[in-house]
Amino acid sequence: MSKKNEVEFTIWLRERQTVLLRAAKAICFDTQNAEDVLQEALTDVFQKWNKVSAHENPEAYVIRVMVSKHADMRRKWLRKKDEKETSWELAENVRAIADHSDDVAQRLLVQSALKSLSAIQRAVLVLIYEHGLVLREVAEILEIPIGTAASHLARGKAAVAAHI
Repeated sequence: MSKKNEVEFTIWLRERQTVLLRAAKAICFDTQNAEDVLQEALTDVFQKWNKVSAHENPEAYVIRVMVSKHADMRRKWLRKKDEKETSWELAENVRAIADHSDDVAQRLLVQSALKSLSAIQRAVLVLIYEHGLVLREVAEILEIPIGTAASHLARGKAAVAAHI
């Protein structure tokens, strides 16, 4: 990679690292895992920066890579043993990403509900409700048909509503 591309990537990342880390935490529900997923995603993106920088929305591209990396991690963990997260870690993550005006108990309940969803359902809900994207954009980012994205949205919302 050329020095110019390295500088361009570094500047781009400095401007977006807070947003990307927040997105990683929303995807992973665990600060340490979120940092690992983000690190792996950024390593892949850095190696392909010429292609990614020409992308219409490089931030969305990175989020899509993070979703894939997280799904890969979960598959590996589930093969070894059941994933265990302490309630203190969950509370810490919620406190870090929650708006101070939110009711913490309600936020924990929603986090718990989201955690019960599949990775793709969680990704669709997070992209729509946390990042304010429309269904068409979500379908493009996740590289799935719009009808499939709508189906994941409906099933995810129903599962969260049933959980709450």
